Amino acid sequence: MRSSAIALVLLSWPCGLLAQGGPSPGPSEMSLQVDLREAPRRIFHSRMRIAARPGQFALRYPKWIPGEHGPNGPIGDVAGLVFTASGKRLSWHRDSDDMFRILVDVPQGANEIEAQLDFISPPPETRGFSGGASASAHVAVLSWNQVLLQPEEAAPARMRVSASLRLPARWKFGTPLRSQGGGDLISFAPVSLEELVDSPVLAGEFLHEIPIGPPGGAPHFVELAGESEDLLHVEPQLKSQWDALVAQAQLLFGAHHYRSYRFLLTLSDDLAHFGLEHHESSDDRVPERVLLDPDLRLSRLAGLLPHEFTHSWNGKYRRPQGLATGDYQKPMRGDLLWVYEGLTNYLGNVLAARSGLFTPDQSRGAFAFSADMMWAHRGRQWRPLADTAVAAQVLYGARDDWDAWRRDVDFYLEGDLLWLEADTMIREATTVPRSPSSTNRSRRRASSSTSRPRRESSRPTRSAC
Repeated sequence: MRSSAIALVLLSWPCGLLAQGGPSPGPSEMSLQVDLREAPRRIFHSRMRIAARPGQFALRYPKWIPGEHGPNGPIGDVAGLVFTASGKRLSWHRDSDDMFRILVDVPQGANEIEAQLDFISPPPETRGFSGGASASAHVAVLSWNQVLLQPEEAAPARMRVSASLRLPARWKFGTPLRSQGGGDLISFAPVSLEELVDSPVLAGEFLHEIPIGPPGGAPHFVELAGESEDLLHVEPQLKSQWDALVAQAQLLFGAHHYRSYRFLLTLSDDLAHFGLEHHESSDDRVPERVLLDPDLRLSRLAGLLPHEFTHSWNGKYRRPQGLATGDYQKPMRGDLLWVYEGLTNYLGNVLAARSGLFTPDQSRGAFAFSADMMWAHRGRQWRPLADTAVAAQVLYGARDDWDAWRRDVDFYLEGDLLWLEADTMIREATTVPRSPSSTNRSRRRASSSTSRPRRESSRPTRSAC
C-alpha cells in the first residue's frame, strides 16, 4: 500500500462519533472508531482513545503484518495525524531511527489521549497487500492495521480493542468479527488487537452473503462484493463446488479450529489483486468479470480460495515459529515459507481437484506448470530454494524482469513439487496407506473449534520430512 484540507476534515469530525466523557480505557485497552463514508474517495478516517501516562509516550504503527511476509505496513499513506488530551492538542514527533514509531508529549495529569488519522488508499494501479489499492466507488476492504496506532509496550494478544465502523449509505459488510447492535454505527464485540488485525472487513454497495458447505458444524460463507450487481451472479455449479471445498477440507484435515469462516471475495479492477490468509477468513481480490469469464475464473479464482482456506490450518492455526513473533514490529524469519506456502500450495491444488474446481487434467496441468516454471528458472543454479524463503521480504516486491535468473518467491511452485514428491514417497514407502492428508488428520483430530494457533519450529518439520 501507499494539508490544510485534511486538517479541516479532522477538525470538522462529527462530535458524536467518539463518545466524550465515557469511561477511560484501561491500561491494556483502547477504543477505535473508523469512518468509511469517504471510502469512495479513497480515504478512511480513524479515531482512537488510548490509555497513556504523562511524559514522552511511544506509539507504533504496525510494520510486519502477518501473512504479508515483510515490513509492509503502509505508513507512507497515513495523513492528518493529530493527538489531544482533555481537548488540548499535543505535540509529537517521529523517531528519526524508526519511521513507524511516534512519540507524543503527554501532559501531567492526563491518563489517556485521543489520536486521529486518515489512511489514504492508493490508486487502482497500486499493487501490494494491505498497502495496495483497497477502495473504489462501490467497494472497500478495511485492514485494521491501516488505521491504528498501538502503545509501544502493549502486546497485541493481550490488548483489548473496542472497535466500531461507519459505512456509506446503503453499503453492507462482511467480517469474521461479531457485531453488536445496528443502525448508523456498527459496533463490534471487544477482541484482542491480534484478533482485530486478523479480521478484515469487506464493505460495499453491492454485497451478497452466500452460505456454503454441508449442513451442520461451523458455518461457512462467501461474502461477495463487486462494482455492480450484474457481476455477482454465481452459477449453481460453482456454488456446489464451493460446498464441496468445505466438505473436502474437513475430510482432509479431520477437524476445524474456527467458530465460522468467511471468504471475503472482492470483484473489482480498481483494487489490488491477491489473496491474504486470516484465521477465520481470507481477503480474496480478483478481476471484476471473474464470474462471467470461464477462462478468467479458472486462472484467477479456482485455485485461490482452496489455497487461502488451507492457510487457516497451515499458516494460521499452525505457524512457523519465525513468522509468529507476537508483535508487529519484530522482523519475521521466513526460512520455513517452503512449508507455510509450499505445502499450502500443494494441498490447495489437491482441494481444488477434489472439490471439482479443477478437473483432473487441470490439476495435473497445475503441477506441470510448476515443473515447467522451475525448469525455466535458471537462477536455481546459484540460489537455493531456502534463500528465496529467507529473502521473501525483498522478493515479493521485486520487478518482473529477469526473474528467471534472479528467482522469485519460488517456494510456492517449487514447494508444490517438493510436497508432491513427499506425498508420493510416503505412499510408496508405507504398507498402511498414508500421505500428508492422513498426517494432517492425525495432528489435528484432537483440535476443538476454539483451539488457539500454535507455533512450529523447523526441527520436527525437517525430521518428519
